[in-house]
Amino acid sequence: MQKNTSLLIRAQYNDAASVYVGCLTNEIAISNLARIKAAFPALPAPFFEILSARIIDNDFCDQRLNDAVNHVIDTCKYPTPSIAEFISFDRTFKIYTYEEIMKKANEFGQEVWNNYKAVKFRGRPKKVWVHVNDIELYGLKDEE
Repeated sequence: MQKNTSLLIRAQYNDAASVYVGCLTNEIAISNLARIKAAFPALPAPFFEILSARIIDNDFCDQRLNDAVNHVIDTCKYPTPSIAEFISFDRTFKIYTYEEIMKKANEFGQEVWNNYKAVKFRGRPKKVWVHVNDIELYGLKDEE
């Protein structure tokens, strides 16, 4: 089940990046599927086959899967969860292009330059701008 990811700027969030990085290991995937089965024993076997495939296709890493399973166990209001409840779980932070930051500076003043810093993400041709709080919170650094 391993699939490498870097800080991922997901297509569905063209202006955001996921905080999750790393690989999904078989051990973590199996243990989380077992936790789901224990928490929701009425779920049929095909649910787990589809969920496993969707987890891989959506570039989950160990931590994102752990967090998603915990979130669904803690918040599911119905007798059984949907696959979408697991797959839609993510933590993201907003990213801006240089042009967008220039527009912010024109609109809100030069203080913007103290609140946003440029970060280079692997796989992107240009740096993006991220709020300094997110840089600190998620330990963001330039990647090559």
